[in-house]
Amino acid sequence: MTQEKSDIVDLRTIAPNTAQAQTHVPGSMHWEAEEFPYNPKDLQWFLVGGIFALGLFASLLILKNMFGAVTILLFVFIIYLYATKKPDILSIVVDGRGITINRKHISYSDITSFWVLYEPPTKDLIVIQKANFTSKTIIPLGQVNPTELRALLIANAITEKEEEETLIDILARRFGF
Repeated sequence: MTQEKSDIVDLRTIAPNTAQAQTHVPGSMHWEAEEFPYNPKDLQWFLVGGIFALGLFASLLILKNMFGAVTILLFVFIIYLYATKKPDILSIVVDGRGITINRKHISYSDITSFWVLYEPPTKDLIVIQKANFTSKTIIPLGQVNPTELRALLIANAITEKEEEETLIDILARRFGF
């Protein structure tokens, strides 16, 4: 699932006065999107995962590593919960005061930088916050125009800084999470 560089659209290279970009900067934007792309798992997905987990569990029991065996059971339970979870619908508003996700407001003064990740079919807004615990927030863009969103955030003096997906994000998408 490697993407060629020609598939990636760098929004910084689009000048504001070109035909591709919107010259209009909206005052606010509102959209709804699923919190993550839902990929239903079939029986084969659960069988392969179960066989793998059972092999690890049996190996740890043979090695008399009870802590490891119990940890594997806990991981299997957590992965099962995530694999069967359906996404919630997020209501997102970006305006002159900040970004609001389901009534949780992030003020522009709390944002260090942003990046619009636009690698079709992935279209996300990555927001880096000054907070230590939840410093990175990934917001799905749904059907919103990423160029207009970028223009709105830049108009509100938010720094644009390139961010890449982490290995965990790439693996999660690859395995259908």
